[in-house]
Amino acid sequence: MFMNLKPIQKQVIEANETIFLIGPAGTGKTTTLQHRLLHLLRNGEPAYTILVLIAEATHESKWLNTIHNSGLGPYANLKITTYNQMALEMVQLFWPLVARPAGFISPYRPPTILGYDLAQILMWRIVSKMIEAGTFATLRSRPQEIVTQLLDILNGAALNRMTPEQAIERQKLTWAGEPEQIRHLDDAYLAITSFRKFCLENSLLDLSLVISVFDRQLVEHPEFHRYFKERYRHLLVDNIEEGTAAAQNFVQKLMGSTVSAAIAYDEGGGYKRFMAADPNAAIKFRKLSRHVFEFHQSFVASEPLQHLANLVENQLMVGRKLPTAQAEKAILGIVNGRYRREMVTNLTPILHELIHKKGYHPSDIAIITPYLDGALRYTLIQSLREANLPNHLTRRRSSPRDEPRVRAWLTWLALAHPDWGIKPSPYDIAEALTLSIHGMDPVRAALTTQALYDKEIPRLLPTETAPEFIRERIGNTLLTLVDELREWLETHGNVTEFDRFLHALFTYLLSQPRFQPEPDIVGAAVCRWLVDTATRVRQAAPALGFKTPAEIGHIFIESIYQGLVSARPPELGAPPDPEGIMVTTMYNFLLSERVVKIQVWLETAATGWWDLLKRPLSNAFVLAQSWEGNKWTMEDDFKIRNELLVNIIRGLTSRCEEGIILATSDLDRRGLRQEGRLWQALQPVIRHHTQAH
Repeated sequence: MFMNLKPIQKQVIEANETIFLIGPAGTGKTTTLQHRLLHLLRNGEPAYTILVLIAEATHESKWLNTIHNSGLGPYANLKITTYNQMALEMVQLFWPLVARPAGFISPYRPPTILGYDLAQILMWRIVSKMIEAGTFATLRSRPQEIVTQLLDILNGAALNRMTPEQAIERQKLTWAGEPEQIRHLDDAYLAITSFRKFCLENSLLDLSLVISVFDRQLVEHPEFHRYFKERYRHLLVDNIEEGTAAAQNFVQKLMGSTVSAAIAYDEGGGYKRFMAADPNAAIKFRKLSRHVFEFHQSFVASEPLQHLANLVENQLMVGRKLPTAQAEKAILGIVNGRYRREMVTNLTPILHELIHKKGYHPSDIAIITPYLDGALRYTLIQSLREANLPNHLTRRRSSPRDEPRVRAWLTWLALAHPDWGIKPSPYDIAEALTLSIHGMDPVRAALTTQALYDKEIPRLLPTETAPEFIRERIGNTLLTLVDELREWLETHGNVTEFDRFLHALFTYLLSQPRFQPEPDIVGAAVCRWLVDTATRVRQAAPALGFKTPAEIGHIFIESIYQGLVSARPPELGAPPDPEGIMVTTMYNFLLSERVVKIQVWLETAATGWWDLLKRPLSNAFVLAQSWEGNKWTMEDDFKIRNELLVNIIRGLTSRCEEGIILATSDLDRRGLRQEGRLWQALQPVIRHHTQAH
């Protein structure tokens, strides 16, 4: 049963009471927890009595696969969840118990759950009026960024077990810059107070209220404790270093009422500190546990890779003198280029050789970058496709508004509802015609728009009103389809709910062979996403304060164009190949817990490896419970950047089996020379590799 396990793993599996596992990533802690779960099930423990808390919802499949492969499953009653999801489920279950004490005006009314996009729409409704009045005028952030930061304050406060007032006050007390920032924080307080008041009045549950109600009302309630004590006898917690203060409080409370609790901590983790993770506070579970097991031996990283991580740590952290003698052996190659396109062009043959000549499987390789903007993504994916290298892009598209068909379908939606007050531009109409009618090239689309689009109403005019010479250039076949589209929009615009309108527009018109002779796979994906999103917005709109169809339709279109609605963007083009080369950002890779043989650190010289997100209204680091309350200075900023970069590199090398390829361009996308902190820290091995080759 314990074949291929180390002695320390066997001890953890069979230990009783409270257990703390600590060690770097890749040393077998998660595997040990999974085997402990199997041990409990094999010894007759009902799955119903076991709670497994994971850091990311995507990690659930690995736990389920472990059970499936063991031959024990399936176990439908086994609870594997994240803290946030658990909090939401429990607040909904115990709503009558907590609604009134939590301050909801109508506690008898069932709550409406606000996902992040719906919360952004509500915050936008509040903030847009403040911006029109001149608030935040001197803040160097786009309106959508202000909305995001305000929600960050609310969520950060709840996850750090603070009230919004305490969070704002903490930020003001720790601010050491220009006094004007204090005024921005006062304005932020007005916005988040209005948001919270509206939620309490209308029984709306955004993430901040879910966490606050769960942490402050439910976890402290005797009835809830009785329920949990009867339900769960064994607790397994993976990656507690990624847990927030609220999550850690929940685990600590539960430890005292379970028969056993096993908690795993990744040294050098805490990659979600931007999202209120507090690894410094999580180390307290070492003292709270009866048994402590230290994991040192890596099952993944070789000694050269560990030395490479040591080199970066020595370079960035004062006083560190870790061994680095074999660091240069971890570098498999260095790819250069003056521009990013040249860098990618030079990288592709190396990847081709690894797969087709050296026998590596595409899934053995991950291309990891600090950011993946549209231009870099396009250049990289196109180059891989041209070389016939399968790939798996973990983040297909950052914003649905960037997809032309999303804009096209929204254009027809606005045109069908002139009372919504949205007037598409002639460019929007021409783009929509090009994407909707096969054979309508951009020139003919522009001519059609020029001749038939009345942008004042707005509407499409009958094709017979176009001058004869334009009708001849466009052709009767295309004009017939334009007329059919116009008539359909006029007939169906105000007849049905707009989510059903979008479904009918594509299903019964634009997907038909006369409009698109070949199946429009991308159009179908866009249609499905738009319909699902429209349904969620329409159903939640009355609770958000949007009453009339025109108000609801207007905010739906505006929220997509403003980037407020971006949840679950449509999957476009060919489906990703999970067995292909993984293309991802550094944080996505680290949180995926994926292990590969070769990593490509793309844009190694870029400053993005070291940069922090620019969020002038919300500093996640000072809200952490482990923060000592001092002023946030430039020294603190510099120190946290170095710490995060050290942890990132330690995490990457711990998830790599053989070695690293460094790939960088001399100039960034703005044409500026690159020489970021990671590139500087790696100079000893870069010089050694250059001299040797």
